[in-house]
Amino acid sequence: MNRTNIRRAIRGPILASAFVLVFAGTALATVANGFHPAILARGTTSGAVAFNMGAIKFQTKGDIDIVTATVNLDPHASSGWHSHPGVVLVTVASGTVTFYDDQCVGIAHVAGTSFVESGGDTGLALNESDAAAMVYVTYLVPTGTPNSGLRIDQANPGCPQS
Repeated sequence: MNRTNIRRAIRGPILASAFVLVFAGTALATVANGFHPAILARGTTSGAVAFNMGAIKFQTKGDIDIVTATVNLDPHASSGWHSHPGVVLVTVASGTVTFYDDQCVGIAHVAGTSFVESGGDTGLALNESDAAAMVYVTYLVPTGTPNSGLRIDQANPGCPQS
């Protein structure tokens, strides 16, 4: 076998494996059900931000987009397993939202409480009640992140919740 044939013999299975992994991840992704987001405002900071005020420290390395939205959750709604490209600040305005991490640990958040989702971490938000819920969401994301990219579908990490 010459070098060209050896390269082809090696490259073929590697490319096929990569192709399967990409499409398997897409096929295993979970989607939202009963979630109704509405973007209220969007803006871009002008340069890096650095604040250190008492118990609050906030720092960016450059411009970021700040997106504010509401999300209405039907009874028994599921966000589907997902992640975000940045940091997400969530305040529960009405109802109860239970947020599960990728270790299947859930914390119920009632109206008047807040929680944070950190970029890259997979999570699931559920309205496990018979009443609707509503949250305010602030996304802190890299500049230019499209609205469709604020949430990234992920596969269920093996938890019974979905």
